[in-house]
Amino acid sequence: IESVFSLLPSGKVIEPEIVYDRTPAIHSGITMIDHTTNTIMAESFTPNMSDSVNPLQVVTYIASNFWVIGLVVMLIYCVVSYALIKRRVFDAVKTEDNIYESDRIVTPFVVGILRPRIYIPYNMEEEAKTHVIAHERAHIKRGDHIAKLIGFLILSVYWFNPLIWVAYVLFSRDIELACDERVIKNMDIPEKQKYSEDLLSC
Repeated sequence: IESVFSLLPSGKVIEPEIVYDRTPAIHSGITMIDHTTNTIMAESFTPNMSDSVNPLQVVTYIASNFWVIGLVVMLIYCVVSYALIKRRVFDAVKTEDNIYESDRIVTPFVVGILRPRIYIPYNMEEEAKTHVIAHERAHIKRGDHIAKLIGFLILSVYWFNPLIWVAYVLFSRDIELACDERVIKNMDIPEKQKYSEDLLSC
């Protein structure tokens, strides 16, 4: 909703050519926003006649390079983390379907996109194993392994925005809560308690 109180006060896109203007200014259609922003821009970014370049061009160039570096760092972190996890569970033993046990991990998780695998710690108690596998299977049925990747890619693009980091953390927490709700939906109270204990122990 376009409003002076909105995070997006106007739906109109700022033209890229603003960096070349002799007097850079925006025209959002909201007078208060325009006046405040244009006053600041006029004071800070109006080029001197003796300068060879508009200062806004310099700021935009540096900021865009900084953004690309941040994006690349986030994507490298994603790839390296995935490679380290795959390396850790390379000798995991398949027990059934897509379930693997490993003595090199302490917490269960899902790895993979097209053919996701469930990895669980070796020598878990049978009841705990049943609850953990139910939890991880619920993640796969809900497509959480894909949603989480999409969420991380969005975070990688908007890494400079603290609200996106908060959103990603809350999104991850909501995924876990929704998954638990799905698993315990048809359980009685004692079984819900045992399920909770088993997951907390992980």
